[in-house]
Amino acid sequence: MARVVCEMSVSGGSMFYSIREKIVREIGAFARFSLPGPGVTRLPFSDENDRAIEYIIERLRSLGKRVYVDELGNVASSSENVVQTGKTYIISHYDSVPGGGKYDGVAGLVFGLILLEMLEDRTRDRVEMIAFNCEESSLFGQASIGSKYFFGRCVPEDYTALIGDERSLEELIDIKRYSKLSLAEKPEITGISRFLEVHIDQSAYLYRKGSRLGLVERIAGQRRLRLNFKGETGHSSLADLSARRDSLLAAASAIKAVREIMEKHLVSGAVGTVTRVENKPNVINMIPGETELMVDIRGFSADLLELYVQELVGICRGESERYSIAFDWSVVSQYDPAVMDGEFSANCFKQLSESGLDPTVMNSMAWHDIAGTAGTYPSNLLLLPNPSGVSHSPDESMDIDACASLVEFFITKGVLCAPD
Repeated sequence: MARVVCEMSVSGGSMFYSIREKIVREIGAFARFSLPGPGVTRLPFSDENDRAIEYIIERLRSLGKRVYVDELGNVASSSENVVQTGKTYIISHYDSVPGGGKYDGVAGLVFGLILLEMLEDRTRDRVEMIAFNCEESSLFGQASIGSKYFFGRCVPEDYTALIGDERSLEELIDIKRYSKLSLAEKPEITGISRFLEVHIDQSAYLYRKGSRLGLVERIAGQRRLRLNFKGETGHSSLADLSARRDSLLAAASAIKAVREIMEKHLVSGAVGTVTRVENKPNVINMIPGETELMVDIRGFSADLLELYVQELVGICRGESERYSIAFDWSVVSQYDPAVMDGEFSANCFKQLSESGLDPTVMNSMAWHDIAGTAGTYPSNLLLLPNPSGVSHSPDESMDIDACASLVEFFITKGVLCAPD
């Protein structure tokens, strides 16, 4: 794998502090695009999201890049100069969860923008950036809608928003018409190109180890379920227990089961979370008649994910029969585990280690857009330490120095590109 080496006239120390200042500046710039309130709220298709798209376009154009925007709001750069070899694509996302942190997704975009800014023109032509929309699942319950669409793996289904006025994805696409912002054709991505995503660790694992960088081998797959318990609404004074059809009672057993199954399978690499509860009629003096749960199950083995689902559904059926409640369930979305490219990872590990960054080889329980390129293109995911150990929260943090060191590495030691 060839390396393009870019010599810089700035001394090592001066370069590091210059990069660090740029990172702080860019993080602050993206953080402005948010609803008022704690943390960063930048949901797909919101006005805040629109401003982030416009900012990304402006920054890429200032760096001499042509900019393509598709109807979902994915933004991709390309170069005027023809590059005969494969390119390195720096990817990440710019949407956020409600009340999220400043770094999730944005860390990768900031890394890409600053790297492009500081590379020589000749080298810059071999590096591109793609900023994806709709990576987070908060709005539609689906992960990585944007990147799946960009790579032609799906036509957007007519999902309904789970937050706000419940508009459909099709409606929002039609309202926003993001493709009108496009200033270039969609870049053609060759099979010898490489994909790299930089993200924060969504736990305190790297920080506690004292490591400045994580090199991910495997990304956990997901099974997202909708569990529906239907009983009968009644007055809360009903004392005849045999006559009660309390949907929330059966659902409560399911919530407990999600935790118990997780404790059973955690050592094998599976976790489960009840993420959403809808209870009807949700009135203080009425027996719940219908309760719906959304469950997010993640794990590093597709077989283990299926086993978790089977065990949970079996318990839900048993508890529903016990309380004379109707039960049904469906899969909202599913993704199998993704494995990063072994050769690409080995090259990264060797070069990063030789430069003193000493990456920790690890897995990621969190989903990332890079999972969609793995298996098709050589792909790699690098994680930066998160001192707070908290993600999807205003308390989310990032080791700025580690990020600056990583940018400096790619500038001074070489950008990983496809072989000549």
